[in-house]
Amino acid sequence: MIRFAVVMLAALLSLPGGSPADDSKVTVLVVRHRWHTGIAFPAEQLDPALQFLPAYFSKPAYYEMGWGDDAFYRQDNSTWRLVRAMLWPTNSVLHVVALDRHPETLPHGDIQPLCVSSTQLAALQRAIASDFVLDDNGTPSNADPGLYGDSRFFPAHGIFWLGNTCNSWTARRLKALDIPMDYLTLTADGVMQQLTGRTACREANHY
Repeated sequence: MIRFAVVMLAALLSLPGGSPADDSKVTVLVVRHRWHTGIAFPAEQLDPALQFLPAYFSKPAYYEMGWGDDAFYRQDNSTWRLVRAMLWPTNSVLHVVALDRHPETLPHGDIQPLCVSSTQLAALQRAIASDFVLDDNGTPSNADPGLYGDSRFFPAHGIFWLGNTCNSWTARRLKALDIPMDYLTLTADGVMQQLTGRTACREANHY
């Protein structure tokens, strides 16, 4: 009887379960545009926390998101506007781009892939969702045309200034992926350097 119980216990322990180790993997991308960094992920992985987005876009392959100063982000990204944004704390916006193909085919300055679990990606999206200014119905309070392609500017929480830049936002949001990032990261170089050596998931076909 004891031997039978041991055999049954071993069989039960060998059965697959829903443990965190079984969490599926997905590749998230950190993208760089000159001084600015943002985060992109597959649209098919959109979390319920961001389910208000599809109403503003066509059916994208990827969403790319970045946070920044309202005036500087919307305009020509000139140096004097950047200096003004750094020295005079201003309101912020989120820029969301609906990409119809993988970001590697677009003219980014740099792209860094990150292999994360679907649970981590969901946590990242919930963190990003908390940055949107939403009305009582849970939808963005406003949406203006974005910089290029199928994109929109949405009002965001947070004040942009020298100590809280678009790159600081990227670094903080990456913490949701359990990636050790310096909260004082202020530059695009600082973001990308901390991610050096990370790779895409093996099952991904894009890298």
